[in-house]
Amino acid sequence: MNLDAFINHLVREGQVAVVNQMIPFTPQELQDTQTILEAYYQNDILEIPGTAPAFDADAALWAAGYIYRIAQLAMLREAGKQDILHWLRPYPATPTAASIYSADLCLRYLPDLFSLSKGLTPDDPLVQQIRETAMQWPFSSTGMNLPANGDLTAVIASPALLQAYADRIIATRDLNRCDIPAVQQTVTTSLGNYASILWPDYKK
Repeated sequence: MNLDAFINHLVREGQVAVVNQMIPFTPQELQDTQTILEAYYQNDILEIPGTAPAFDADAALWAAGYIYRIAQLAMLREAGKQDILHWLRPYPATPTAASIYSADLCLRYLPDLFSLSKGLTPDDPLVQQIRETAMQWPFSSTGMNLPANGDLTAVIASPALLQAYADRIIATRDLNRCDIPAVQQTVTTSLGNYASILWPDYKK
């Protein structure tokens, strides 16, 4: 299954398969994947509170390729640390609201991939790489019980992303993500008088 088919199945069915060769994506493959991601974005913004950030094709394609490579590397267990570093390159620009949201179209599946990797040893380089990426992209990794090491400035500056982030924190009851005042305030406001029902263990 190539990249565009992979993303299409991931979004629509939650089931994926990958080819067993680590080869570069073709220009046509990337173009087809971008078309799928743009359609996914248009559907997803209907659910985000407020005005969603613009679509960032570069960030969306980077994240799609990243998730695909994780799935490949999890299957090809003979891959070593250098292979992992080669194929799982970090995002090359400073994250903006648009890039964070666009990358999240695929990075939101990081918790699922992390769960699938639990059969590996904790010191496995692929597991460590997934953890590091999840910490650097906190908007996409709530519920993983990992610290948010990535910069949340762009999320906090975007009312839509901040509210969506708070909603995800409440849904996963990720209390550790509430240590930033702006985030905590949004979570508290969102819970309102229903904190005892929605999140009994939440403390302001």
